[in-house]
Amino acid sequence: MKITKRLEKIAKLVDEGKKVIDIGTDHGLVPLYLAKNEISKEILATDISKKSLQKLEEKLDDNLKKIIKTKVCDGLNDIEIKDNQIAIIAGMGAVTIIEIIYNNIEKIRKLDYVICEGNIGNEKLRKFLNENSFFIDKDFLIKDGRKHYDIIKFKNGKDRKLSLGEIYFGKFIYKNFNPLLKKRLEQIYKKNIKFKENIEKFSENKQGLDLIEERLQAIEEVKNYEDKRYN
Repeated sequence: MKITKRLEKIAKLVDEGKKVIDIGTDHGLVPLYLAKNEISKEILATDISKKSLQKLEEKLDDNLKKIIKTKVCDGLNDIEIKDNQIAIIAGMGAVTIIEIIYNNIEKIRKLDYVICEGNIGNEKLRKFLNENSFFIDKDFLIKDGRKHYDIIKFKNGKDRKLSLGEIYFGKFIYKNFNPLLKKRLEQIYKKNIKFKENIEKFSENKQGLDLIEERLQAIEEVKNYEDKRYN
């Protein structure tokens, strides 16, 4: 079956034979891909929306029903973690992903690993993982259509302290610099310089300025590293 590049990248991080929980499955495209490609033989697709799960259930034939089960629930509530099991949390904001992890943190620690794809605010997710004894195993940027996506795979375990640049743009940016990141950095830099100028000129309320300064500092860190590497 054909799925988007983003979802395919997520699915291909799942090791063959793992039991999978897809949290916030929506229409269940990842579970369907994993089942049809015989990557997993035991998949639990969950969502807080019964209607979304019904759309997945309508696509299940008798064989797929043996592999994919559905459950209406919030996060990992009422779910018992099994051996050889992993979770996928994708297609939502990083703050929502953090809430799911925080509210089920002991269950999350029991999983072999978790694959996340937050559509906004991934620096918050990396910071949370780094401060709460989770080890980031994979962390990379992809482009699907006109949008960029950060995909993070992590597991229970202490990690080294990440720098500000790594928190914002990925744990492995200094090991494997992604060409996609260079253009993205320029776009983010220009946008935040403009935000900063507008706040300083036209707003009495300086709220948000600290966050912009931090983001610009993270960009400068990455740029300085790249300048040293090529000079």
